[in-house]
Amino acid sequence: MAIRIAEFLSGSVRVLILNDPSRAVLSALVARGFPLYDVEYIAVDQYQLTLGLSHVLALVQATRHVTAKVRFVRKWGLPFVIWRAKRRKAFVVGALFFVIALYTLSGFIWHVQIEGTDQQEAVQVALEKLHIYPGGLLYKVLDQDAVQLALLDALPDLSWVGVRIHGTSIYVRVIPRIPGVKALPSGPQNIVAKVPGVVATVLANNGQAVVKPGQFVTPGTVLISGALEDGKAVHADGIVRGIVWYRSNLSLSQKTSVELLTGSHVQHDYLMFGTLALQVWGFSHPPYAHEEIQSVDVPLKLGDLTLPFVLRKETVYEVTPHAETLNESALTQRGLKFAATDVLGLSKGDGKVLRQNVLQRKLEHGKLYMTIWTEVLQDIGINQTISPQPTESVKKKT
Repeated sequence: MAIRIAEFLSGSVRVLILNDPSRAVLSALVARGFPLYDVEYIAVDQYQLTLGLSHVLALVQATRHVTAKVRFVRKWGLPFVIWRAKRRKAFVVGALFFVIALYTLSGFIWHVQIEGTDQQEAVQVALEKLHIYPGGLLYKVLDQDAVQLALLDALPDLSWVGVRIHGTSIYVRVIPRIPGVKALPSGPQNIVAKVPGVVATVLANNGQAVVKPGQFVTPGTVLISGALEDGKAVHADGIVRGIVWYRSNLSLSQKTSVELLTGSHVQHDYLMFGTLALQVWGFSHPPYAHEEIQSVDVPLKLGDLTLPFVLRKETVYEVTPHAETLNESALTQRGLKFAATDVLGLSKGDGKVLRQNVLQRKLEHGKLYMTIWTEVLQDIGINQTISPQPTESVKKKT
């Protein structure tokens, strides 16, 4: 290894000797005691050898009085690197500037990711006090264990904090403390019907069920009573599911417009630095009348170091509007889906569509007018506080 380093520092050349069947050049160099490496015979009058840069003059002198010719095959070593650098000063300056800029930028924080909490602002404020924010200096950041302990002290609502520093990115994952179980309201109440329907199932966790499956109820009907037979009033609790009917009126147009891909597309590549974008490839911009853009961001890495740049690959697809006319059957199916989505929203997402029937349907002037009847199984109960009964005062006769 030491010999190779010394050879690189002093420089060496690989030469091809031609028209020298008697090996006169080789004999002259050996006679002068110059070190030669990797001598290789190619033909009767041709051979290659490696010698130091400082012995090239002796090689030229050895070929003056013979018919041999010399060709330089390879030049290797620091002197040649310096010689090439002098001829390409702009390239060397640019390379040095890039290395210095990369080293400088790698000392900053470019990405902070917080996971595991919906209160990211509080965690961000605590991290900023620890000099952890996009654009902050990495050397000011404490080690990972110290950051974890500092966050636990600053945010007592957290039960665990994990910090990982990866290149110029810092990933923080937190687990909040589980809040104590809140006591259920203990005031006396009934569960009454909020919509008209037919009772399907009754599950009373507390209180007394006063309705049975198959019974029709109207809004305000007591389903689970908190007033017991012994005169006590409790907090009624439970679930009563019933069958409810909804009536939906819809009007759908036969003509609809969709966008179809033509197959033509172009790709643009951007080098992203924060919000700044520098286009590096794909400079064509076809005059698409209608287009759809899809973007994919690829982080740039240098080994384990995450660079503060992102390569954004943006693909622009040409689309063409396509008018489509739906028949009455397709419009009917679309109307049934719209009605089901609407009534499930009214039931606050806890319902299940059992049946749907089209009561009326009329196609007129390119529009389909529909009346749809939908049967839904949903929770029909709502809490109702029991008002305290007034007590009669008894007057004593004096």
